[in-house]
Amino acid sequence: MNYARRLQLLRDLLSEHSVDAFITTHLPNIRYLSGFSGSNALLIVTKSTSYFLTDFRYAVQIQDEVVADEKIIGHHSLFQLASKKKIFSSLRTLAIESDHLTVEQFEQAKKAAGRKEFRSLRGIVESIRAVKEEEELAVIQKAVDITDAVFKKILGLIKPGVAESDIAAEISYFHKTMGAQNDAFDTIVASGERSALPHGRASNRTIANGDFVTLDFGCVVDGYHSDMTRTVCVGKPKAEMRKVYSIVLDAQQRAIESVAAGTKAKVVDATARTYIASKGYGKHFGHSLGHGLGLEIHEPFRLSAASKDVLQVGNVMTIEPGIYLPHKFGVRIEDVVVVRNGGCEILTSSPKEMIVL
Repeated sequence: MNYARRLQLLRDLLSEHSVDAFITTHLPNIRYLSGFSGSNALLIVTKSTSYFLTDFRYAVQIQDEVVADEKIIGHHSLFQLASKKKIFSSLRTLAIESDHLTVEQFEQAKKAAGRKEFRSLRGIVESIRAVKEEEELAVIQKAVDITDAVFKKILGLIKPGVAESDIAAEISYFHKTMGAQNDAFDTIVASGERSALPHGRASNRTIANGDFVTLDFGCVVDGYHSDMTRTVCVGKPKAEMRKVYSIVLDAQQRAIESVAAGTKAKVVDATARTYIASKGYGKHFGHSLGHGLGLEIHEPFRLSAASKDVLQVGNVMTIEPGIYLPHKFGVRIEDVVVVRNGGCEILTSSPKEMIVL
């Protein structure tokens, strides 16, 4: 990963905002800027130096893993450690992430830095992270490929009498045996009426003949996430189930075709949303069309009616329209895509035509 480039992009933004240094405790941002994969760190980036601070547990790990000008190990509060090392002494204006720094951490920062000016630069690192490097895309593709392989593996396990929780457990098991470090989030396996719950995490309900089963799952590889949703049918689907599935699939395809650099995110959202509404199901599609994806499962980039984002080459996002009919069934189909010159590339390869088991 090109950490030097990332730090320079951050420093360019700091200069634009006339601040002397940037402080972050948000682990995904620390990983992005330094490579650290542990659970406790403080990163301070000035115009000339990056200071990485952590505790004794990571003394050995960071020697090869972390890229920073100074690596500091301590036993105190990390902000106290920064004060002790006089990192703040020559600085006047400090940028913080108000969306990540807790009140307690902010109080620690003020005490450690002394009489300095603090400014909130919310989302400054995320704005850089939104455009993925090719090396990042390769890791995301690896995670997506594992999730695709797991989907193929579990299809034979989905049958009447099997509990949703058992399917979720198998997904987690296969993710790890295929090379992932973790699941990306709590796996969603929602069958029958529960498939109408957009976030119906796996329960002890057993799958029945005639059910739709919605599976929303992903994994983590080297810090990067995958995310995929497929809805399959166990036994012969009813006519309305086929109709709704076809509408969701068409809506997703239309949205994917509308993805291009320079297009407003809300336009992509509207492409799917308007189509679903034209078929009479508008009120049954209530969530955003998609979200950014990378070191976090939900990154700030949003495909929604309220989004102010504009698509750029290198943006990675999900496209996941859905229709949810309470007490009946639901359908969602989700792929991961990356914006390329002239359109987008679909990273997910699992089939999307209705699968009847």
